[in-house]
Amino acid sequence: MMLAAFSGGKEKIEVKDAPVPAPGAGEVLLRVRACGICGSDLHFYRGELPALPTVSPGHEFAGEVAEVGEGVQGFAPGQRVLVEPIRSCRECAYCRTGSYQLCPKRVLLGTFVSGGLAEYVAVPAYTLYALPDGLDFELAALVEPLAVAVHGLHLVDLSFGERVVILGSGSIGVMVALAARALGASEVIATYRYDHQAEAALAAGVTRAVPADEASGLAAEKPDVVVEAVGGHADTLSQAIGMVRPGGRVSVLGLFTAPVQVHALPLMLNEVRVTGGITYCRPGQHSDFDVALRIIGADPERARGIISHRFPLKDADEAFRAAADKSTASVKVQVHP
Repeated sequence: MMLAAFSGGKEKIEVKDAPVPAPGAGEVLLRVRACGICGSDLHFYRGELPALPTVSPGHEFAGEVAEVGEGVQGFAPGQRVLVEPIRSCRECAYCRTGSYQLCPKRVLLGTFVSGGLAEYVAVPAYTLYALPDGLDFELAALVEPLAVAVHGLHLVDLSFGERVVILGSGSIGVMVALAARALGASEVIATYRYDHQAEAALAAGVTRAVPADEASGLAAEKPDVVVEAVGGHADTLSQAIGMVRPGGRVSVLGLFTAPVQVHALPLMLNEVRVTGGITYCRPGQHSDFDVALRIIGADPERARGIISHRFPLKDADEAFRAAADKSTASVKVQVHP
């Protein structure tokens, strides 16, 4: 038996005994060592999206191989790994061309199949990346959200020397700041609602942090790229379209849980390209995960500074409360089983 966290209803996480899963053919049993709480996890936590009571949440996780299933090669018990948590068919045209995030049969671990908020989880071996020496588990668990940011910037073809505005300095917004500077942006400006978010964004490398209620002034600066990292039911998508330069690009990474209105005229008149982003992919020889791993490995302590809270698995309910309550100054909350 093991301990695992489950949804107990709206704004309630229960940690209970559960059977240790057996790895099937092509799977490994992973001993989870670190798992982050994502903004999308909080949408499930608040009841804005359906949460299955029999599925452990968590998709930002790393650990060590405990057991390998039939047919698994290249991994052995005791090996340190991180998980790219997309289960896909691996046969469709999307999967064959590296766009497995669009596979019709894709499933994100921690949503409809169990994820990393448990002592053990069985995962497909093809989701694993071996951890480089010197990269510990809590840094490894940051690779997944950073890969989301890398993917969002790849989708809008961020070029060296371009100027970026990030709307929102939650954990994804801060990850975008980290990625944008590493990928060559000359200036990165982020908006924030809470002082601790401004501090986190500046520590991640933004050149300027601007209060969210003053963001309209950024329209005069006409950035090349605007990244929307708020979502929910905010008006930030329209704000991004009105802010970016003519011919500029908008990357949408915030998870919108309700319809929002967008004024299409400036979109058309200025030929703004708006691209939604979901998870990550392998656009070429290197996957978004490869790039995120390289960014964290190049400056691990800057990345580590994004982690604001750490909890043991038995306190997973408290961890979710801290992540959902910005008065705790939370940015990235991790659970360490």
